[in-house]
Amino acid sequence: MTTHASSAERRPHTRGAPAPPWWVRWSPPLTLAWSAGTAVIALTWAAGLLPTPSRDPGAIVMGDTLSAFDPMVRTTLTLVVGILGVGWAVVAPRLDGGPGRWAAFVVACLVAGTTGLVMLSGHLLPMLGYTPVTLALGWFIAGLWPAYLDALATPETLFQGHVLIGTLIWGAVLLSYRRLAHDSCAACGRPVGWTPAREERTRHRALVTGRTAVAVAVTCALVYPAVRLPWLFGIPAGMDRATWATMGEDTVAVGVGLGSAALTGAVLMLGLVANWGVRFPWWTPGLAGRRVPVALAVLPASVVALVFVAVSRGFLTAAVAGQLATPIGTAWAHVAALLALLPCGAALLVAVAAYAVRRRGACDRCARGLPESLPR
Repeated sequence: MTTHASSAERRPHTRGAPAPPWWVRWSPPLTLAWSAGTAVIALTWAAGLLPTPSRDPGAIVMGDTLSAFDPMVRTTLTLVVGILGVGWAVVAPRLDGGPGRWAAFVVACLVAGTTGLVMLSGHLLPMLGYTPVTLALGWFIAGLWPAYLDALATPETLFQGHVLIGTLIWGAVLLSYRRLAHDSCAACGRPVGWTPAREERTRHRALVTGRTAVAVAVTCALVYPAVRLPWLFGIPAGMDRATWATMGEDTVAVGVGLGSAALTGAVLMLGLVANWGVRFPWWTPGLAGRRVPVALAVLPASVVALVFVAVSRGFLTAAVAGQLATPIGTAWAHVAALLALLPCGAALLVAVAAYAVRRRGACDRCARGLPESLPR
């Protein structure tokens, strides 16, 4: 076993070693394209060629803290992020090591943090929630589809989609830097000195951590449907009778649909620690028994978690600033449901990371690893 591990450790450094994974090879050009586009967006805002996302102090509740400032602040920050990203994409791939690589890592952390924690807001949450609802109820509620498309085409939503893509790209950059700093395999992240026993311990810790994180995420995610689904039975959860009497059937239907979508999302979170998160279950026609692609679970769950954190960050900021002037007994239940998205999103990110670690099979690049197994 020692001889096998030693040859595996040397394999990535040999002339015939397989190339790094595609997301590592494409990180510099993707960051260059995204950063250049970000800088162009900022310049078109400054020149008045494109509409700048409106200044709305009330949008802070949705995590859009930049709306509380003059539009020039958003424009300047966006331009700086774009310029830094372009500079990183041009210089970083040419650095072999030393202080220059650490400086590039610091810049990558700065851009990634600004993109994911400042520029990303919760404007995408309604799109995530209304997409399945619109597909299901658009046949019965007149005007729902056009309203959804109009909301999807707003400058705020389009820019937030761009920011979300950038957050994922810079996240991949930081992951590749972390593996490089620890001299780990660029494809699977396993370190030098890997052993089967160490792999088993890592998978066990990932499963335990994932189960705890999923339990927290699901518990917090169920707060929202607990407020919406009682409407299906005529129970005015989260409001008084007077407000309930003014609500139309379409509004109730949409609210129940959003609650059902949230409940479905909570159930899907269980797949991060269940057998059917590795192999498609029997109730998926045409896919039953087949392997679930890791990206099919990791990417959607990561997007949802990032948006959850952005929304709850805004509600928390608004609560500290005293902007949630909601009378007790009417809408505080809805505020609590959205504030619960912060621990839900954070726990979901941890669960996704644990799921990705546990799903790693034998690596074709470094020859380390064990066959994939179910989380029994």
